[in-house]
Amino acid sequence: MRIAPALSLFAAIGLATSTRAANVLFTYTQTDSATGSGTIPAFTYNDDPGGPINFTATPMPAANVFNPNPGLTPVGFVGAQTTAAGNSNEANVMTGLTWSGTVTATGTRGADVFTIDIVLKFVTKVVQTPTDTSDYNWSVAFGDSAAGDITAGNPRNMMLFSRDTVIDGIETMNTFQRYTQQNNVYTAGVNSFTNTDTTNTTIKDATDGGAPAGVDAAGRDLAFYFGWRDQGPPVPGTGPILIDTFTVGGLLATGTLVPEPSSALLALGAAGVLLRRRRQ
Repeated sequence: MRIAPALSLFAAIGLATSTRAANVLFTYTQTDSATGSGTIPAFTYNDDPGGPINFTATPMPAANVFNPNPGLTPVGFVGAQTTAAGNSNEANVMTGLTWSGTVTATGTRGADVFTIDIVLKFVTKVVQTPTDTSDYNWSVAFGDSAAGDITAGNPRNMMLFSRDTVIDGIETMNTFQRYTQQNNVYTAGVNSFTNTDTTNTTIKDATDGGAPAGVDAAGRDLAFYFGWRDQGPPVPGTGPILIDTFTVGGLLATGTLVPEPSSALLALGAAGVLLRRRRQ
């Protein structure tokens, strides 16, 4: 199975192939605590014996927004963080976008209709060829507290794929993947934390060779958390770090292809019913 075309900011992400399941792209942007939207672009399923099946673009379900400080979040912002999250966000103090379950895409081949479920979980690491690329990307715009612009200090921000839900002070394997930007010096106004580069020097997959051990976020419900990790607090430290917009994208796996009653079959069935009625 191949997927085409790859649209959006994350278009350079490579796609895996399989006869039963494969990967599709998604993009999603949260613009405030209540507003977000995204899409799974149109794709073509090529591994059915009957020939290619064209699936239309499918809306990405709205994310569940986790905001640790709703009372400190002004209108127009996604969330706010006041406390360092440490290595794995065990205390759940970072702003997050989470999903669970599946979304169903609909495709056609002539008059035949098909559906396929798209699973809202992180995929196992994909090694694209000839050049490996990031399976997941993000771009987050964040600002300072209304109490004062942060122009000093160098707290490190991080993006977590999933999080460590075992609260024991240890990085629990098979629960999350962490990506940290070193020495992030805040500037006046809006700052950004971005990984939209798809070259092999900045690979961002649900699994990599570093800590934590195991398969990391692969197979876990889709969840992205952004915030301040350590080396703080921010200066002047009089209020939270505010998230303006939160954009993520990457790969999702498809399930088994399901043929649905086509318009031609429905018309044939209706004709059969009418014929039976006439004979009666």
